[in-house]
Amino acid sequence: MAEFSLALNDDQLQLKDWVHQFAVDTIRPAAHEWDEKEEFPWPVVQEAAKIGLYGLDFIMNAMADPSGLTMVVAIEEMFWGDAGIGMAIMGSGLAAAGIAGNGTPEQMMEWVPQCYGTPDDVKLGAFCVSEPDAGSDVSNLRTRAIYDEANDEWVLNGTKAWITNGGIANVHVVVAAVDPELKGRGQASFVIPPGTKGLSQGQKYLKHGIRASHTAEVVLDNVRVPGRCLLGGKEKLDAKLARYREGTSSGKQPAMATFEATRPAVGAQALALHAQRMSTHLTMQKSVTRSASRSS
Repeated sequence: MAEFSLALNDDQLQLKDWVHQFAVDTIRPAAHEWDEKEEFPWPVVQEAAKIGLYGLDFIMNAMADPSGLTMVVAIEEMFWGDAGIGMAIMGSGLAAAGIAGNGTPEQMMEWVPQCYGTPDDVKLGAFCVSEPDAGSDVSNLRTRAIYDEANDEWVLNGTKAWITNGGIANVHVVVAAVDPELKGRGQASFVIPPGTKGLSQGQKYLKHGIRASHTAEVVLDNVRVPGRCLLGGKEKLDAKLARYREGTSSGKQPAMATFEATRPAVGAQALALHAQRMSTHLTMQKSVTRSASRSS
């Protein structure tokens, strides 16, 4: 068994320095402007895409890192720059994780690239789980997905709340109940392709912080998607539901599978915010000390 270590290797140290420099040169100088505007910082994300920090290659390399440190190192440096812009850059990763955690290899290859686009044509992804009456309690989601067998389509209805990139994303990954009686075990994840009728943005939330990150409701009104948009496929879903109904499997909720994959990233965000606060505090202390020295 390999010894567990949090020590960074040479590649990860280079990554840390690279992202830190991007935070110094690009994120921090733009942070105040976009926080005041409370708008998605498209120019900054485009710059991140041009250098390869926002895109398919980066997210795939990070997910493939067996140590799990590549993603958290990058996130810690970005969020040290600014939490709102950091979330704008990393928010599509939630959708990518939702697809990777629940989809087939073919679905991953089709949809994950569309969460990012290209440096010349940046796209966004959104992961839609929380609801007005079901925040962290994902077992009681009310958004429904009903299968229309005659047309091989799924029909989704409901409202999602507090969604990063909600309504402005090109690809939305939505967790919905297909068998409400099974609660969390009766849920599935769906990809809503770009331009699908019936999906719209509800209210955009006004926040006390992280304001450069777009957070809004997503409203699903008779949204119809092809059967192939069910992540994992219907055969796998039917078999899973049958096991649950027989009580022979506990399994994972689709939403929880994604949350578990992204928890280290949330921890990295918290560390970065603490480091940013300490950096600001030390800068203020030095400024006060210099002023006092000049006065005396």
